[in-house]
Amino acid sequence: MAKPDYATLLSQIAAASGDAKTALEAQCYVFEEELTDAEKDLFNYVSDEYFLFNPGTENETFKSYVGVYYSATGETT
Repeated sequence: MAKPDYATLLSQIAAASGDAKTALEAQCYVFEEELTDAEKDLFNYVSDEYFLFNPGTENETFKSYVGVYYSATGETT
């Protein structure tokens, strides 16, 4: 079975009501094949590219956007 066009289905679900909406949801939320990153973004609360890893490293130095980060060896940001 071919993958549905999730973007189209989601817009149809938003516009539908009642039994039509239920039928569209039944089609849309069955994932028999791995989703592409673009398809995953349709279902995510926010895009995966929106977030940066926190804490992380920059020029071999620990960086944290919020608070103090302690590494496994006790180093801090």
